[in-house]
Amino acid sequence: MKGKLVQPKAIGLLRLDVTDDRMRDEQVIGDLARQGGYAFAGLLTIQPDTYMPTTLVVHTVHKVQAAAIVTPDLAHFGGAARAVSLVCELVTPRGTVPRSSR
Repeated sequence: MKGKLVQPKAIGLLRLDVTDDRMRDEQVIGDLARQGGYAFAGLLTIQPDTYMPTTLVVHTVHKVQAAAIVTPDLAHFGGAARAVSLVCELVTPRGTVPRSSR
């Protein structure tokens, strides 16, 4: 009996204070997830007043066991891209930041 192939999961990330066209950005996220071969595990939106957004992002990655976060631009990480890349890949239209060991 053959083993079942497990498709890696990805979550989308939108900072609402960064996006100027939410519908377009959500479409970009969905397209990038499909192109990367990820199963889309949901969209995480960050409000301007979200408490500890980096912690929320990392917690969500672990909770859904995501291999990647897909976002329309690195600006949606609000300066936390390096920290988040310690737990998963970061996928943007400009390229992928691989998961880092440091």
